Amino acid sequence: MFSTYIAEQMELNETQQQFVYEVMLARVYNSNATIKAQNLTAQAEKQAVYKSEYKKAQEKLAAEFGAKDARKMMTLSNEARKNADNK
Repeated sequence: MFSTYIAEQMELNETQQQFVYEVMLARVYNSNATIKAQNLTAQAEKQAVYKSEYKKAQEKLAAEFGAKDARKMMTLSNEARKNADNK
């Protein structure tokens, strides 16, 4: 998962990695739950949900690690996703 990639790139300890894992898992779960609950099909509607959950995840990470590291973690998360998509 993305949290492992982030932990490796940022040399996080196990507790920090677990926190990142939980935040990223919540991000994906909440996005999917909202999309299904509201029966969203339009790409623009889905993008709004993804953007909202991205912001929430970044805020949680910033509260724990600071804004700079939170932005880096979110960038690494996107990088990991893109790498996974290209495999």
